Amino acid sequence: MWTQAEFTLFQKYVFIVLVPIAIVVGSIGSILNVIVFSISTKLRKSPCSLYLIFSSIGFMAYLNVVALLKLLQVGFAIDPSVSWSWFCKLKFYFVGFLLMLPRTYLALAGIDRYLMSISNQHRLSSRKVAVKVIIITCLFWMIICVHNIIFYDALTSSNGLVHTCSSSPGAYSTFLSFYSVFINGLSMPLLMVIFGVLTVRNLQRHRNQIQDNNTVGTFQRRKKQEYVILRMLLVQLIVNIILTLPVTFYLCYSGLTQYTQKSSFRVFIENYTYNFFTLLQYISANNYS
Repeated sequence: MWTQAEFTLFQKYVFIVLVPIAIVVGSIGSILNVIVFSISTKLRKSPCSLYLIFSSIGFMAYLNVVALLKLLQVGFAIDPSVSWSWFCKLKFYFVGFLLMLPRTYLALAGIDRYLMSISNQHRLSSRKVAVKVIIITCLFWMIICVHNIIFYDALTSSNGLVHTCSSSPGAYSTFLSFYSVFINGLSMPLLMVIFGVLTVRNLQRHRNQIQDNNTVGTFQRRKKQEYVILRMLLVQLIVNIILTLPVTFYLCYSGLTQYTQKSSFRVFIENYTYNFFTLLQYISANNYS
């Protein structure tokens, strides 16, 4: 049976090996996404491509900021957030902002596919509308995530031995638990599932109508383009759900047990588990690249 020190050392080397790979591969993938969606004539005209471009940029920023900070903390025991209050606040502000922004853009791409499948709503699916929505979405999450700046701080234990960057136990921790489950964890996947199913139904309905009018060939070409993007979004959705729900439910568990007396070993196991769950999130970000 390994000791706590051996478990910690194992996790340290896992992060040192896997996180840099995730950052490099994810960044390269994001850059390639931006290039492909920007250069391709057919893809460049689609507002969905614009959402996917900004989603890729957002996930690249997430990996190079959030994942890098976690690598320094777990792999090299470097964590300025436990000493500097301003760094702690900004750290969790950008964790929340960079987590939700690209995922929202991805959900908007799914909504755009749905609008394109509705014959009388094409005017809502345009690059002009997409640019406005992208800006509004960015401003929205910039404002929503301010609560992290307000409630997170560099804290010191009563004996002065333990330094952490976290929120104090209380109403906010409970709120954060449910916020993590319903906003971070479930809202975007549910939106993508709903609009993905609606899009497939609309495309199927159009196919049946067009078959009656003997114009199957033209529709088949359009349907193929629609399904390529839709299939890509659905695959990303499935992987995202599998890899991000563990950390979401951990945060819910953490909030619900905040007043429970825990042994040092239980705290160690919880922190150890949480670190590995965050690693899954970084791998999930690579799925979008």
